Amino acid sequence: MKAILSIATLLLLLSLQLLQAANSSTDTKHTAYLLTPFDKVTISVYGEPDLKSQQRISDQGTVSIPLLGELKIGDLSVSDAQKQIESSFTSERYLVKPVVTINVEEFAPKLITVVGEVNNPGSIEIPPGQNSLPIQIAIAEAGGFTGAAQKNAVRVTRATTEKDKQDSKHEVDVSSILDGKNDAIFLAHPNDIIFIDRRLF
Repeated sequence: MKAILSIATLLLLLSLQLLQAANSSTDTKHTAYLLTPFDKVTISVYGEPDLKSQQRISDQGTVSIPLLGELKIGDLSVSDAQKQIESSFTSERYLVKPVVTINVEEFAPKLITVVGEVNNPGSIEIPPGQNSLPIQIAIAEAGGFTGAAQKNAVRVTRATTEKDKQDSKHEVDVSSILDGKNDAIFLAHPNDIIFIDRRLF
């Protein structure tokens, strides 16, 4: 009987450890997520219920924070956005050592466009909560390469950001990635345009 209880106790402890590890992984993934316009977020300050708000991030990447007004958090990770709001409360001397939590209630759609020599060209949605998608996965989601695709010179155009004043262009050898000859991972980002040329015979 004691042996059975001991085994049950060990199984319970193991289950708790696995649950804690899963929660930790989820928390880390959540705080690393890059906030984007039209994400719906709940912003709360520990011990300050009057400062809690739920809203969508504007198309300019801003939110309205009680006492602080408009703050830009778009393109920041959840963790960095929390720190920025905390810093603003502190610098404006509204709060001492505030603890801010941001929860993403709804993720705005993030799309990648895949055109050219694929079987189902069009827009591919990045899974909710993710910031990017490996290029080979994006192409697979678009139905995969056609038989005439030039796999070793896939062109990617990346939209302008605040840091980069003009669109950036990349050429990716997806063939070597699929063959396992290239361990590098090329991540397609929201609003990227992936173009697959027709192979010259």
